Amino acid sequence: MLALILTSVLLVVPTDLAAGSQQTAPEAVAGSAVAKLSSDEISDLQKKADSGDAAAQYALGRAYEHGNGVPLRVDQAAIWYRKAAEQGNEKAQNSLAVLYWFGEGVERDKTEAVRWYRKAARQGNADAMFNLGAAYYNGEGVSTNDILAYAWFLLSSEAGNSSGQDAAKRSQSEHGISGFNGACFAIGQMYEKGEDLPKNLQLAAAWYRKAAERGSAEGTIGLAALYLNTGDYGQARPWCEAAAKEKLPGGYYCLGHLYQHGWGVDANVKEAFGWYEQGARGGSVASMLPLARMYENGEGTKLDRGQAFVWFFIAARRGNQDALAEAKRIRSSMTEKEWKDSQKKFPFTFDKKQVDSIIRGASSQTAP
Repeated sequence: MLALILTSVLLVVPTDLAAGSQQTAPEAVAGSAVAKLSSDEISDLQKKADSGDAAAQYALGRAYEHGNGVPLRVDQAAIWYRKAAEQGNEKAQNSLAVLYWFGEGVERDKTEAVRWYRKAARQGNADAMFNLGAAYYNGEGVSTNDILAYAWFLLSSEAGNSSGQDAAKRSQSEHGISGFNGACFAIGQMYEKGEDLPKNLQLAAAWYRKAAERGSAEGTIGLAALYLNTGDYGQARPWCEAAAKEKLPGGYYCLGHLYQHGWGVDANVKEAFGWYEQGARGGSVASMLPLARMYENGEGTKLDRGQAFVWFFIAARRGNQDALAEAKRIRSSMTEKEWKDSQKKFPFTFDKKQVDSIIRGASSQTAP
């Protein structure tokens, strides 16, 4: 039983990743002998475990899994691992996940295994990070996702896990620079959102930067948006400019936002209008809304309620409910001349005859 030999290590080695390599577990674990526990040590562990000590519960679980000082009972190991895991012990969480993966001491359930891997990985457990990456690589317990697999291999590698380092190198050879950039961006998102990893905006920025400096559009926009959202406008501006230079709609919006509000630059509504317009024409809904408002208010451009309506409507057709409400508001107060004028400004992809019926019917269908 492999799970009995390598209890709390990486046991989910992808076939392709393992090919040509005998490294199936972190050397620090696989290469060290388990010290024999005396009856007194077991008794002490039992007392501490019974009193709720998570570390003792984990150690007692290992003893049962290895048959070290107690009878070999993987079902008992699972019980004690669970007690420790539910208290947040990351080693126990990973060990319990391994048992679920192989169905040792518990009913086999790879989805449940992944759930516990994720909990341990969130706490920085390098073994669990690799295991989670391998699950994504193989599509077991989760849907196959090469980018997330690569991301968790990178995290495991940075945490010092030798199997993670090997897997990250193999992922690099398989997916190249675009795969690396995608993995870095994914890690940045995890740190920014604080879901699969603890929220840490500094680390999010660092991972976005890794991607951006290697030519990733996602990384560049991610970094610009992060600095913009956190109010670090001095840092935001060069990344917004870099994104705009690459003709990324998000970069246009970013610069428009900075110039409109005078954040990190001298306020300039005409400059803001120009950037928003480029973003809107590039498909950025985020740019469409402020552009429409600038048209409606005559800010940075000539007042044009018809054009304001057009941009609100386009944004609404792309699923933005706020824009739909704004389009309805303007339409309800438009003169016949403004309405006729606005119809001339719709892109050819729209059926002009249906626009009014859509607005009056409050339809929120998205554009094809």
